[in-house]
Amino acid sequence: MIMNINELHKLKSHFVTREVGNELILVPLTGNVAKMDEIFTMNETARIIWEKAGENTTIEQMEELITKSFEIDKETARKDIEVFLEHIESTIGSHSL
Repeated sequence: MIMNINELHKLKSHFVTREVGNELILVPLTGNVAKMDEIFTMNETARIIWEKAGENTTIEQMEELITKSFEIDKETARKDIEVFLEHIESTIGSHSL
């Protein structure tokens, strides 16, 4: 089962982000220490998901936002969201956050 979009909001405190040029870099934290050997560069879709995921955000709201932002169909938007959530979940699963 894929992580719930609301869980992403709760997990944001386990990461630090930095904007470098036009890219958003995501760095996992262990305690208060950045794991600089495990940084992730976010594409535009991932960046929108990361930045817009809120406490009460639904997958349907995120799907709508992605659909409008990139002029893609809902199925593609849903798949992009799921892939991102799976990636974040696998990253978290490999750490003690």
